[in-house]
Amino acid sequence: MINHLLKSALSAVAGSLLENYRHASIRLFKIEATKAYVHGVRIVRLSALGLMGLGLVVGLICVGVLLFHVGLFVLLPWTVKAKALFGMFLGAAYVITGGAALYAALDEKTWMQKSGAVKMLDEATRPRKG
Repeated sequence: MINHLLKSALSAVAGSLLENYRHASIRLFKIEATKAYVHGVRIVRLSALGLMGLGLVVGLICVGVLLFHVGLFVLLPWTVKAKALFGMFLGAAYVITGGAALYAALDEKTWMQKSGAVKMLDEATRPRKG
């Protein structure tokens, strides 16, 4: 009888401890999930600010290039045909330079190295020592 009563009391205490542990685990999980969400929001905000700043810089560069060419073509004492050929040459040079810069900026290997994903993959796939 006492043995049965003792087992019931111990199982009630164990059940209560497990219930407390479950609630603590759920709260910890919610805290970690909230931290990850806030970190994600912060990264999205910084990305948006960077994208807007980049758009402003690209817009200013475009206006500067346009004004430079207008001034250049107005001041050059060349024929219209020579100015047009020079403009086509500059346009082709800009397209080639922009394409090369875009290719370098979007290269998958560079992104993997700069983000640290290569290091993470190496650590994850490295065989464990006995």
